[in-house]
Amino acid sequence: MTMITHLMAYEMGSEAIQIVKERQLRRIGVRITLHDVCVFQFLMDGKNEDNYLKGKENVVFKTEKASIEVYEQAENYSDLLNDANYCVSGGAIPIFVDNQIYGSISISGMTQEADHALALEVLSNAYNKV
Repeated sequence: MTMITHLMAYEMGSEAIQIVKERQLRRIGVRITLHDVCVFQFLMDGKNEDNYLKGKENVVFKTEKASIEVYEQAENYSDLLNDANYCVSGGAIPIFVDNQIYGSISISGMTQEADHALALEVLSNAYNKV
């Protein structure tokens, strides 16, 4: 992928919400950041804070890895585990453009495995459209 636009981020976030509704999953929050700018965030009814989304996003930008990968290798990331700015839990995935981190998609509200799977599905769908 050579470029991801704000409109694409909106479409990805909207797709995540639509999937949750269609599959009758637990309510979620979605956050998509491009170039250090939050270009999409939505908290479904019943979600009133975004600290998990931002914390997972921080993990991605710090490590350039999916937050579930960092969780699975937690012994290597003790500095993040003890810092309230980070949420070492699955659900955030880096968005790479030209082999450089360009942004992230973060989902929170289900199990960390389900959050990760949904973020991966939405991001994969976006890559397949380009």
